[in-house]
Amino acid sequence: MAGRVKFPIMPGSQRNPRPREDHAMANPSDTESTPAEKKAPRRRRPASTTAPARSGRLASGLALVLAIIAVLVSSYLWYGLTHKRGLADAKGRLIQVEQETAQLQEQSAQMDKELSSLRDTQNTLQSSLATLHDEIGKGRRTWLLAETENLLVIAEHRLEYARDAHLSLEALRAADGQLKQLGDPQYQPVRKLLDGEMKSLEAFERLDVSGIAQRLGQLAADIDQLPLAPDKRPLPPPTGGDQGFLREVWQDLQGLVRIRSTTDIRRPLLLPEQKYYLRENLRLMLYGAQVALLHGDGPTFERNVTAARQWLRDYYDVNTQPVQTAIAAFDTMLKSRPAVLPDISGSLKTLREIQARQGGT
Repeated sequence: MAGRVKFPIMPGSQRNPRPREDHAMANPSDTESTPAEKKAPRRRRPASTTAPARSGRLASGLALVLAIIAVLVSSYLWYGLTHKRGLADAKGRLIQVEQETAQLQEQSAQMDKELSSLRDTQNTLQSSLATLHDEIGKGRRTWLLAETENLLVIAEHRLEYARDAHLSLEALRAADGQLKQLGDPQYQPVRKLLDGEMKSLEAFERLDVSGIAQRLGQLAADIDQLPLAPDKRPLPPPTGGDQGFLREVWQDLQGLVRIRSTTDIRRPLLLPEQKYYLRENLRLMLYGAQVALLHGDGPTFERNVTAARQWLRDYYDVNTQPVQTAIAAFDTMLKSRPAVLPDISGSLKTLREIQARQGGT
């Protein structure tokens, strides 16, 4: 668009004033002309010199203006082309954005539908879960109570029939844990009874029942080594002569009346064969006490141990160390009373009574 600019050539610009002067210099006859003729060239000379300067300035100004116009036109055309291209790109992008917006709207509508469906499903699941929790809570409560009752029954049976205080105590502790997990204040009396029963079982467990039974067996095996009391029979009086006769008469008279305190009971005199039966009967008595101890028969245990201690005092030499040790062992057994089992049936009875009241209501 910005081609070459052709400037117009002014007519006065083709004239050269210098040849005219040279021509005047070459023809001296012209200088001798009239004064009017001399004055004429002088008046034309200023016009001929100013016209080319003005025309040059005008041409340069016009060229500058045209150049500015050309730059402006070219800039405008460049801006127009660029702007149109940017508008076309923006329009394409706008169309693409509108399409993407429509797709997003469709996806959003679909997601709203799916979200509403999920909310409905969640509400259904929550209601079902609440119902399930109620059913599980009822079943869990029933299961905990049934398990607690079974544990109490096991504890009572293990203590009565097997004398297993350790396992019975563990069963009571497990039952108390079940009631604690249940958290129902109605069963608080059962837990109080369980606390007392567990303390009594702990005290009973500290007794060495197996050690006592072993000690009874050892005493029964050592019966033959215990010394019997020496016989203190009166010596027979010497026979012969009047003195012997008088002595016999005096002894008969003394035997007619005899004063004896109830505490001073003479032991019966034993024959050699009777000593054997004494030891065997004492041994059987100790074995019976051992069996009664292991089976929890308290009265039989105490009766046998008491009788064995009395037999030792009656028929054995209490002044010897083995007999004194055996009597001391019997005294310790009777003081500890290991055969007396604690009563742990109260908690089970109370639990069943509470369950019966709840079932009746």
